[in-house]
Amino acid sequence: MSHKKNTYRNDILLLVGFLLLAVGVSLWGQTTFLVSIFLFFGFPAAWLSYRKPERIKKLLLFSVFFTIPFVFLIDHLAVLDQSWHVPTIFPFRLLGTIPIEDYIWSVFCVYLVTMFYEYFLDKYRDKLLYQYMKYFFILSGLVLIIFFTLFFAKPDALYIQYTYLFVGIFFALLPTFVFLFHYPKLLFKFFATVPYFFVLFLAMELVALHLGHWNFPGEHFVGWINLLGQNFPFEELLFWIFLFPVSILSYYEYFNDDRR
Repeated sequence: MSHKKNTYRNDILLLVGFLLLAVGVSLWGQTTFLVSIFLFFGFPAAWLSYRKPERIKKLLLFSVFFTIPFVFLIDHLAVLDQSWHVPTIFPFRLLGTIPIEDYIWSVFCVYLVTMFYEYFLDKYRDKLLYQYMKYFFILSGLVLIIFFTLFFAKPDALYIQYTYLFVGIFFALLPTFVFLFHYPKLLFKFFATVPYFFVLFLAMELVALHLGHWNFPGEHFVGWINLLGQNFPFEELLFWIFLFPVSILSYYEYFNDDRR
């Protein structure tokens, strides 16, 4: 047990080192958003994958499939309400609004959160895909059908004021609350991921704002946070920097793990 604790401690120290490296290289090299994604998420994801290679296929599949409906729906709604804006190095945007970088960023985020959880906190052997993933695919398909129907037939219906608050409550806060209400034993395991990701996401937030990787041009926010000369909405602090790992793990455990 002592050897395992020492191994975990050394891994955490290495992850902190990766974070400091990502901040330093991003600021020194004035990197693009795409490069910063690999710096902030690529190194820790690669190391944890090396540590837990038997989980790579499962978590990669989940990350790729889980991200697709959320990027189309949430990103498009957010751009319409100017909840955020992400410049892109690519010559086109998905649906004319969604930068390719957002999908890459989302896949890396989900993969790193679930791999961190699997390596440090979840000890059960499991399957590649659990049976409940079929329900996720069905729900995702229905959501995408409705979304694209409105997109082509009545695009104005997709404009929602306070989009960030709306999607944060209905796609992050409420599902997390409902899941943990039914599976309270997972509360500690989920929130044990928060300290590392809070620091990681906050560091990336400040670097990204400083380098212009994204901004928040809209007005429909409940409040603003000012930190180290950078401004970002309260919703960003609550739903991404703080709650994102817990909400992702709620979806992950419900649809593609053993809920233990």
